[in-house]
Amino acid sequence: MGIMSSSYAGPTSGDHGAPRNLTRDVKETLLGWIRDGSYPAGTQLPSVPDLVREALQALVGMNLVEIRAGLGCFVRPVSPDMFVNPDLMAALLDMETLIQVAEARRVIEGGVASVAAVTATAEDFEEMEAILFRIEKVSRKNQPMYTITPGFHVAVAHATHNPVLEEVVASFNTLMKQAGSVIEREHVGIAYRVEEYQSHLRLFEILQSRDPERARSEMEAHITKTIDALRNVPREPR
Repeated sequence: MGIMSSSYAGPTSGDHGAPRNLTRDVKETLLGWIRDGSYPAGTQLPSVPDLVREALQALVGMNLVEIRAGLGCFVRPVSPDMFVNPDLMAALLDMETLIQVAEARRVIEGGVASVAAVTATAEDFEEMEAILFRIEKVSRKNQPMYTITPGFHVAVAHATHNPVLEEVVASFNTLMKQAGSVIEREHVGIAYRVEEYQSHLRLFEILQSRDPERARSEMEAHITKTIDALRNVPREPR
């Protein structure tokens, strides 16, 4: 028997605690690749066996799945030490937890922006501006930006010159990308992406004004939009 037995039909609708429909999940993954340009028109998609094999090997590498020779694949228990791995955390989080993480970010990053408005140097603003330029570039081309925008937030935290604050915000990096990916799958039009750029630009300009309270308020408003967007993502029945 190989990685997956040909006789395995997956959990039935009557199974207790049956997971989400795998066909739908694979479809959503493929749609995401097509939407974000990973597979442009005319590109050949990987074969289904290759997709399954690579996915399982990735899960083995994350220590979430083990392959037992002659038996198949089995889910491993999640040990406490796994939760220090942000990439693993992002893979395990459900929508409600992503929202809770964003709510925590709103509290923390509001204060970070308030400090950065006072402590940022010219070099810090240059770093933020360079990231803003990249965000503007992809927004005008209507391309995904969720891998770029978290860097702006880390740059703001860096401008506090407080290593602890910077590390805390940087620890959200993978989770910010995860949330951004979810939102951009729903809001794929250029209008959303241009508004995202403009929101980061407003934040940058307020930081430059050296007004800590306005900076706090703008950062909190900025992240509130993320929270609202996550809450508006349609929930498919499990």
